[in-house]
Amino acid sequence: MSIADSDSPRAALRPTNAVPDYRSPYSVQFSRPAHERTANFDQAPWCDPRAQARVPFEHWYTESTRARWGSWGPPAMRYPPPVDRPHGRLARERVVTVAAALIGLDYQHHHVPSWAPPADWPHKPVRSGRRGPGMDCSNFIGFVYSYALGVDLPTGVGAQSELHRSTSEGSLFSRRVQVLPAGDYDAFVATLEPADILYMHSDAGVVSHAVLWLGDCGVGGSVPLVIDSGGGGRIDANHNEIPAGVRIRPYRRTGWYARSTVYAHRIIPG
Repeated sequence: MSIADSDSPRAALRPTNAVPDYRSPYSVQFSRPAHERTANFDQAPWCDPRAQARVPFEHWYTESTRARWGSWGPPAMRYPPPVDRPHGRLARERVVTVAAALIGLDYQHHHVPSWAPPADWPHKPVRSGRRGPGMDCSNFIGFVYSYALGVDLPTGVGAQSELHRSTSEGSLFSRRVQVLPAGDYDAFVATLEPADILYMHSDAGVVSHAVLWLGDCGVGGSVPLVIDSGGGGRIDANHNEIPAGVRIRPYRRTGWYARSTVYAHRIIPG
């Protein structure tokens, strides 16, 4: 079944579609029912967009927040694990469900999706310009894993890519991160599972981008799909440019994503 508004935490996350006229040829589908993938999302703190940051909502736009966090805005909340901790396929689909609910959000250097800085707030320039709410690649990945599973990841792409263990807020357990080196395209793609995180390096050889693998959750086109918060410039199966922000994008054999992938992280075992 394909995702729909009633099949996601969309109402709670309240994404702002920066380019509403774009029609993607891609979508997502799931094998597990919606009530399992979205369990607890109708409860606090998941159901309240004002709870997305560690800073209380009434302080999101204060001078103290501006002075401390600048253009990034308030840091993301560390969500608790679900009451019934999902494992394996269900955990993977839960992560993809949250990621897909944010499709349309702009690319901005912010920590949380609902933060909308006023016009006079400091701004870190991006290709799409100043357009209110948004997230960058590693903050998007970190927020999705935290919201879906209570897994706490670093939000800087360098620190996130070097992680060996992920932790869960409010608990003593941690998950060993499995590292899957990139190599032959076909062999590498065959090893990946939905919700694996892929890291790409820049021309300078430094890890600079992160994407979430969709695998068989991705639908459309003839190549594998990923979901990420990117800066634009990719072409979809209909030969249209994919706008900046949280979008589904193709992972083509000869494309930059595949050519630049260093390795993948598997947070969810099994």
